[in-house]
Amino acid sequence: MSKLASLFFLFLCLLNVPQILEAQKEDYYHGGELQYDDHVYQAGIRTVRLVPRGNDLAMPVIALNSGETLELSFDDLYEEFTNLSYSIYHCNADWTPSDLMRNDYLTNFSDDYIQDFEYSINAFIPYTHYRLSIPNTNVGLKISGNYVIAIYRNNNPEDLVLTRRFMVYEEIVNVGGLVKRPTRVEKIDTHQELDFTISHGSYPIPNPFTDLKVSILQNQRWDMAITDLKPQFLQNGQLIYQYDNENTFEAFNEWRNFDIKNLLSLSLNVRQIRQDTFFKVFLRKDQSRAVERYSTIFDINGQNRVRRLDASNSDSEADYAVVDFYLDYPNKIESKVYAFGEFSDWKMLPEYEMIWDPQREAYRCQALIKQGYYNYAYAVKQAGKDYADLSFFEGSHWQTENDYQIIVYHREIGSRYDRLVGFATFNSDDLFNQND
Repeated sequence: MSKLASLFFLFLCLLNVPQILEAQKEDYYHGGELQYDDHVYQAGIRTVRLVPRGNDLAMPVIALNSGETLELSFDDLYEEFTNLSYSIYHCNADWTPSDLMRNDYLTNFSDDYIQDFEYSINAFIPYTHYRLSIPNTNVGLKISGNYVIAIYRNNNPEDLVLTRRFMVYEEIVNVGGLVKRPTRVEKIDTHQELDFTISHGSYPIPNPFTDLKVSILQNQRWDMAITDLKPQFLQNGQLIYQYDNENTFEAFNEWRNFDIKNLLSLSLNVRQIRQDTFFKVFLRKDQSRAVERYSTIFDINGQNRVRRLDASNSDSEADYAVVDFYLDYPNKIESKVYAFGEFSDWKMLPEYEMIWDPQREAYRCQALIKQGYYNYAYAVKQAGKDYADLSFFEGSHWQTENDYQIIVYHREIGSRYDRLVGFATFNSDDLFNQND
């Protein structure tokens, strides 16, 4: 987003929310071809979440034929009601579409409608809230692997609304892991290393160097995923991954947070709330933490929870507010700066770009966000890095609490798809247990 466009966006915030949404279309929210990624194609679609039922902070992963379900939810700020349909696609380990026919992986391979919706109540910014369970009575999943669900309008698959990734796994292999301080001296204070072992027992993996694919994620972030590791050692039905460098991640810092569950009073890290035709929330001035020592902060690793304190149903009663992010920093840097977290789809999106204000010597951004509790950080788009770099403003400390996910795929001989045969989650609390 150019500086002029961003200033125009700030001006529109004072006028009319629908205009805000339209102003963003050229930058990110646009139609086009289906993307096998987490993506929103229309600016009026907000607060998209896909989580396992009963655990709204977990990764969208369920076990095959387990009875577990995933819950997709989102808000539509455009219309009171519209016909929304969905399609489900199977993907390879690298998230390219697999060669399977839809009846190979779905019990009902025709598209279906989203029938569970409700209108917002007592909200200054009206919306329609939609929900969908996967799998459901109309659509079941036959096999494991990577999947993408696509939502579209008016029976037109080209009128895309959003896409979301999810995974279905089989409990075939066991994954054991340990988060530790890096072996490499130059990374020992700023990174974390994840050593792990895959035990496959009697399950045959003739050539694990070519048939097996492993993805390692930090805090569910696909932009930082490590995907090219091969086992170092084979031993008694075990595959051992204990690299010194290839399996390390920047640890970054604990996440910043703010609380807007109540828009009628100030709360965590909120310095001012204005109410006119809609709410406008001003966060406290943030400072760079790049040179600060590590300090423990309770967080939810970049995620958020939609909540309204006085509501019986926050999904339809929580309101939207324009949130003003303010990063006090004396100099403008060459790289672009973004407000970042799950609320931004773990991406550096144009609407969350921080604009340098030379008079205040600060970076600022205003974004439309639903009531709740939010984690966030300031990300920089650094040359040579394909992922959002949080270390420039947040620092990086080996003590930081992080979650790690390991996903194991196997392409059997003669098979046309990558079977997801193992999934495990680990936490960096291991670091402190090792020091006991």
